[in-house]
Amino acid sequence: MPLLSGGFFFMTIAKLLQSAQKAGFRTEMEVYLSWLLEKSRLDFVRNGEFEVPIEKMAEIQKAWLKILDGCPVAYLTGEKEFYGIPLFVNENVLVPRPETELLVDHVKEIASEGARVLEIGTGSGAISIALKKTCPDFQVLATDVSSEALKVARQNIDKYDLDIKLIESDLLESVEGDFDVLVANLPYIGELTNDFLAENVRKYEPALALFGGDDGLRLYEKMFQQARGRFKYILGEIGFSQGKQVEDLCLSVFPEAKFELRQDYSGLDRHFILKF
Repeated sequence: MPLLSGGFFFMTIAKLLQSAQKAGFRTEMEVYLSWLLEKSRLDFVRNGEFEVPIEKMAEIQKAWLKILDGCPVAYLTGEKEFYGIPLFVNENVLVPRPETELLVDHVKEIASEGARVLEIGTGSGAISIALKKTCPDFQVLATDVSSEALKVARQNIDKYDLDIKLIESDLLESVEGDFDVLVANLPYIGELTNDFLAENVRKYEPALALFGGDDGLRLYEKMFQQARGRFKYILGEIGFSQGKQVEDLCLSVFPEAKFELRQDYSGLDRHFILKF
């Protein structure tokens, strides 16, 4: 479905957004146009008759076809806001999700001043950056198994001049020392069960950051085994239907721990907290 059809080039923001709305992608197009034209989305409301420069139309049409195909707008703009912080993203990292901001809140709720925080599977660095920017006294170490993801995280960390250490590690294998808090948003999509992945996410976002074994929980199981006796708290993000499975897994490895599930903005199970 072309955004510009019949050889007629829509030349105003209002016409572009009307066409996008008919296809069900108005929000995505607003975000993209705001980035491309360096205008706020509020500007579009105030002045819908703003004329789009003709030299931008081919670029807009190309992006529109990507959006129709399910490409995350963040990959087109190279930017996604997380916890109010603009972050660089590309196809080597997952696009940060709003519900993951709650995981940051949970860490801040339980961690004491000066806490030693380890993040496993940092991706773009979103969780660690949000923690360090809002709690500068935290001592933060972030890891990822992907060297390409770590390049993205490093770019974001350097942008805000934050003291966050980065290391390449398969879960905790290369991590030395003890910490107060372990936080992780590991891949939790199952390859046989617990596969609730949208097709556009499957197509565009990195498989390494999505799939966690047959049932989606094998990486968490491995991490738990590595984490014995090293943390006061372990927090993680899971799929909405995995709460009971994760509880059973956690308590099989840590029978002495206190387990708690937390819900996301839709009231679905999304995060767990282990307290030792």
